[in-house]
Amino acid sequence: MHRSGSTLVWQVTRQLLDGRPGLRNPHGIPSSDFPAAAADPEDLLLAKIHYRHGLPEDDFPQEGAYYLYTYRDVRDVVASLFRKARLKEDSPRRGPATSRTIARREIHGDGFWLQRGSVWAGRYEEIQGDLPGLVRSLAAFLHVDVTDERVTEIAEFVTLEQQQERVWQWRNEGVDPDLRVTANHITDGRAGAWRDTLTTDELEAIEDLSARWLVERDYPVETPFGLRKTASLRKERRHARSTPSALPQPVPFPTEPRRRSRQRWATPLLVAAAILALLGILAAFTAPAASPLPWILALGCAAAGGYLRGRRGRALAPRWRR
Repeated sequence: MHRSGSTLVWQVTRQLLDGRPGLRNPHGIPSSDFPAAAADPEDLLLAKIHYRHGLPEDDFPQEGAYYLYTYRDVRDVVASLFRKARLKEDSPRRGPATSRTIARREIHGDGFWLQRGSVWAGRYEEIQGDLPGLVRSLAAFLHVDVTDERVTEIAEFVTLEQQQERVWQWRNEGVDPDLRVTANHITDGRAGAWRDTLTTDELEAIEDLSARWLVERDYPVETPFGLRKTASLRKERRHARSTPSALPQPVPFPTEPRRRSRQRWATPLLVAAAILALLGILAAFTAPAASPLPWILALGCAAAGGYLRGRRGRALAPRWRR
């Protein structure tokens, strides 16, 4: 997601993988090159890219690649983009329509990245306030051994003060090709700074589109549009929080890859196997010549279902990719 700490995550990852054989981080590489890099265990391509409409999904393989995704209150994303472009409230490049378009793109991108095969997801409001935790989380996800001293060193390398210094250094050139810092990289990193940037019309347009997404990720909505669209969802979530649960609480940063669930086909296949077995029993009495066919199909479904169910929890081999 734009303006959500992706450059920070990039910089930490760059430091964690520094010195690895095959590491390269070219600027402006086309996404069509990603599948070949993912298929080559000797190619450690570190690529930084934002979602845009029409991005070819086939360019982002489900296997052989690790994805690092960051997200943020989408209202802050829109506001930060306006500030980065230095757009005043009366700018024709702003307004409710533009705000809604940006929010729609970012939410589509959220779904796009979270469907990748192995993805780490970081919440901006958490990662920016806990740099050592961010370093450890990324190191665990990428299977990189890191000492406490190295964690501290990397965390100090990416502090806000260090970033501001880099912005000053690259104010004329435009972008640091190695660390991806731009001259107008930092605007206002506060969570909720959208209150000082967005107009009422822009805010209403964003919440009208993204209210459910915001509430599902624990961002409170404030406009009548957002409150109306999420009334039932907010009630359900309040009830869930008030109900005691033995489930463990989520950690701030995921340390294991999220995998696209292939096990979802396991149960339907096993059910089909049971039904076909019953048909085989009936056929043995009514049409003996045809009875082997249901049994063959039942065995095939049972084997496939058992295989997929057995893949649950299976870890991917460590391969440093983005």
